[in-house]
Amino acid sequence: MRNLLPVVTLAISVLPAAAGAQVIDAGDAVCRPGDTACARFVGDGKGGLPKRSGEKQPVMIGTSVYMLTPWQAERERRCLALAGWAEARGEGADAMAAVMWVVANRAASADQPSLPCRVVVAAGQFEPFAAEPVEPKNRQKGKVVKPGTKPKQTAAEQAKLAADPRVEARRILAAIRRQATVIRAGGMPSWPKPRLAADQEALRIARGLAWNLNDDDLPDPTARASLFYSPPTQAALRRQKPDWAEARLLTTSIGGHSFYRYPAPPEERTTTQVAEVGE
Repeated sequence: MRNLLPVVTLAISVLPAAAGAQVIDAGDAVCRPGDTACARFVGDGKGGLPKRSGEKQPVMIGTSVYMLTPWQAERERRCLALAGWAEARGEGADAMAAVMWVVANRAASADQPSLPCRVVVAAGQFEPFAAEPVEPKNRQKGKVVKPGTKPKQTAAEQAKLAADPRVEARRILAAIRRQATVIRAGGMPSWPKPRLAADQEALRIARGLAWNLNDDDLPDPTARASLFYSPPTQAALRRQKPDWAEARLLTTSIGGHSFYRYPAPPEERTTTQVAEVGE
């Protein structure tokens, strides 16, 4: 939505959607012709970060309009893109957009309006952004290896290591947690540098989705869900279904994630005007 007029959300269905339903195409992440700001954000155009100083303007994210400087708007959209990519990069555009909408829906909560960056680094919410556990001070430290004593890897060994999805997943998780630290400190998160082509393309799509995340350009496929979890991941970790899921309504399943909201259907809502949300 470019004119930022209030919009009425789509009717919320009380029936779960079919599992794995494809609701969003990667084409929804494409910038409009001539939209240089979008092209720069997605990575298809040139240009540096906006300056910290700047006039606040209305920016629509999800169903809410925030008064933000260009630098602040960049930061919030980066948090959205990183959340969708970190949680669902292997499941397609629809799953990544669904995760972003959960973030936007939480930020737009009438009980406690917030910003996407605050939502993604909130304690106990998004696992990839969780703070690194602090090791006990009395833990036995490993033997320090002097510089130059570690055997050098051959180019073939390095390439094999870089192509190992498990190794890359751990590297990406570490990168996301580093950016979470930056976000908590109020800084601008940097874009990760994935090594695998599929992850690179997913990040580019996630950036486009974050730019277009509003009801006109990219409607909410989750029916205003504010929570989700991954049943396959839970099963792989031998975890039970979360207790909170029993008290909430399953709205849809997209990719490997199930999305939930509170059972009582909300009143038909219009765009929420959030005049000021302090950093």
